[in-house]
Amino acid sequence: MPAPVLDAFRHFRSLAFALGLPLFVSSIAAQSVAGSSVGESISAARAVRTTTAIQLDGRDADAVWRTAPITDDFHQFAPAEAAPARFRTAFQVAYDDRMLYVFVRMYDPHPDSLVALLSRRDVRTPSEWIKVVIDGYHDRRSGMQFMVNPVGVKRDAAIYSDVVEDGAWDAVWDAAVQIDSLGWTAEYAIPFSQLRFNPAEELTFGFGLWRDDARHGERDSWPVYRPSRQTFASQLGDIVGIRGIGAARRLEVMPYGVTKNVTQPLVGGGWAHPQQQAVGLDLKAGLGPAITLDATINPDFGQVEADPAVLNLSAFEVRFEERRPFFQEGGNLFRCGGPCEGIFYSRRLGRAPQLRATATDPLASTIDVAAKLTGRLEGGAQFGLVAVSSAREVGATGQTIEPRTRTLVGRFVQDFRQGRSQIGTMITGLSRDLDAATEPYLRRDAYTMLLQGYHRFAERWEFQAYTGRSTARGSEAAIARTQLSSVHYHQRPGSDLAYDPTRTSLEGGVASLQLRRYAGRVRWETVTRYAMPGTELNDLGYVVLINDAMVKNTISLVSVKPTSWYRRGNVVVGGEQHWTTGGLPSGMSTTVHGAAELANFWSSSFTWVASNLGASRCITCARGGPALRVSPYHRVSVTIDGDIRKALKPSLDFRLATGDEGRSWAAQVAAGMIGRLGDRTSVEFDASYERRADDTQYYANYGALFSDTTHYTVANLGQTILAVTARANVTLTPALSLQLYAQPFIASGDFRDWREIVDPAAHAYADRYAPFSRAGTSLRGFNAKQFNSNVVLRWEYRLGSTLFLVWQQGRGDGRNPGTFDAARDLRSLFATHPDNTLLVKVSYWMTP
Repeated sequence: MPAPVLDAFRHFRSLAFALGLPLFVSSIAAQSVAGSSVGESISAARAVRTTTAIQLDGRDADAVWRTAPITDDFHQFAPAEAAPARFRTAFQVAYDDRMLYVFVRMYDPHPDSLVALLSRRDVRTPSEWIKVVIDGYHDRRSGMQFMVNPVGVKRDAAIYSDVVEDGAWDAVWDAAVQIDSLGWTAEYAIPFSQLRFNPAEELTFGFGLWRDDARHGERDSWPVYRPSRQTFASQLGDIVGIRGIGAARRLEVMPYGVTKNVTQPLVGGGWAHPQQQAVGLDLKAGLGPAITLDATINPDFGQVEADPAVLNLSAFEVRFEERRPFFQEGGNLFRCGGPCEGIFYSRRLGRAPQLRATATDPLASTIDVAAKLTGRLEGGAQFGLVAVSSAREVGATGQTIEPRTRTLVGRFVQDFRQGRSQIGTMITGLSRDLDAATEPYLRRDAYTMLLQGYHRFAERWEFQAYTGRSTARGSEAAIARTQLSSVHYHQRPGSDLAYDPTRTSLEGGVASLQLRRYAGRVRWETVTRYAMPGTELNDLGYVVLINDAMVKNTISLVSVKPTSWYRRGNVVVGGEQHWTTGGLPSGMSTTVHGAAELANFWSSSFTWVASNLGASRCITCARGGPALRVSPYHRVSVTIDGDIRKALKPSLDFRLATGDEGRSWAAQVAAGMIGRLGDRTSVEFDASYERRADDTQYYANYGALFSDTTHYTVANLGQTILAVTARANVTLTPALSLQLYAQPFIASGDFRDWREIVDPAAHAYADRYAPFSRAGTSLRGFNAKQFNSNVVLRWEYRLGSTLFLVWQQGRGDGRNPGTFDAARDLRSLFATHPDNTLLVKVSYWMTP
């Protein structure tokens, strides 16, 4: 990195860490006094009180529907923004002391052609849908969505930060639908106890409706919604006229029982099939009108789909998505988004034991109790707390493989200017009860603190910033291991970082600035980020890119009006450059991406990425060895997707790559199909086949650490990877469904051309390496095979109460290393002993 640029980075870092970005915070606070508005009138609809009980049947026969005002001023927002709607949509709103009722009629001259598909709850299908959106706080930043299709399938989601949707949020509400000669209708009954609002004599909620016309690929809304603005909740209208609603009593209790039969390997060989039982409790309680407590005791997530099989040959662990409902729901509050994503990674809670050594050791840490407190206060303040206690796990040898751990995560944000500016903070803390077996390996405690915010101005621009500090403490041995880990590599020859085996803590920080134009036809973004070498965020987060200074620029062109040959499209061009904090170039890349949905509803995309440009050095390729100069690498991918409205939707994905002056390459083809068999069954199938060669794949390091006798070796790795994923969903009723999932995975690799790194900075590729051999050691390949599957029967036998019947099976095999034969490898995989789990889980929802 040029000295002036590096000096600017360091000056920015010092300013951010020392002052906490006060100018940024002060500017937000000052503008919040003025409280500017977008200058547009807000559409409003009126609700009326019903004095008689409403029969929820999807018909407008109740007396209140003959007097409630009708609103029908709907417009398209896709494919054309603010264009007239093809068909009329009209709604009415009523309420009583407990419920908010919404009646919606979707007119359609051909009701026999409506796309009405059954699925399990919370699964979006290419069906007709109607969505009711309610912003109870009326803050233009948050909301709740309630969706239903013509056969009564329900979906719901929460909205955070104006545009972020949380599909894991679940509420207890009801809706009835009817298809008649005029089209179809939906009648909602939404308890006030499921909404979040500040009590007042007269309530005004943010309010909106979206209609999906699947047959014509059109989406309509009330009020007018403009996707080009990149906002959502702030574009809602209002619902007025709700009077005399006190604070709703909110208490939900869901006890559950689980019984399961599992497969366990015995130490001396053979298999056991013990029966296990457990009981637990989920609790949701309103602590006042705006604060909610969620708690779970002895949770069980046996119904959750297994993580996909992957082959990981990188220096870092694989990041998996969160799938557990308790941690999914409301999780967006604990994400700061953008460049500070990863500060909190909820998969660390109940993680796989870090010292797990044998197949008989537990696969995951047991969570004894978890609690989550969230709330939104008057004036735009929002907060959240997550506290989790997990049990000590003991391995087959009787030693601790994961100590008892207590964690706490706190989040606070304050909105200004109707949500167009925000400042916030996040604090995380973790403490482990270490013993003699774990103290040399694991950190004792870790803490982080983050300050972040954004400021939108001129209705198209946004400035974001964050700064944070981290501290990790432990024994000398544990901190020494941390310095030697792939996140840090303080032992790297030629590094300006000092390895200190006497340290008992690591401290560091991260700071970032971002400016973007987020709305309009042309959009642009610049991001800078600086992460200090001592930063350690991986006890409760997932951040592996530290000791790094980064600049990233992106410009995109977005279509806002459909044409005769495409419905929508975009082109993105971006560039990114990285340096270590010592100024060593560690990465430079350029990306060009284009995508379009055609007039026939088919879509396609093209992506070209050029990485390792300039004189880039790879800091991790030698796994603690010297920074290795890397040659340019080019990747091209093309995707084609069919019309989702059709009974069969095909997809194709082609990828080609080449690098290391032609010595490394990759070719992959993937094909998929989504099919519908009638209106109750859907089938998904994806298969990918990849051949690749990586000429500088790390193999092993030999010799004494911190000596000039160490050999850092690489080899040419030829790989063949086959992965198949199949899903089937059979929905008998909106409350009763069967889901099947299966994924066989095969990855074989053969090493050849063993070399050691002799001149890591050499300009010529061949000069960087020399042949290597080691007496008594030969290159060994691998053949990793895995099969994951589950079958889940879900029955919502009463509102909010569910029965799960789950069968899971896993298999793994490593025979025939270094060779690939699909038929042979599949036979070998399915000849292994299966790991079966049969589980029954019953929950019962109760509320006063």
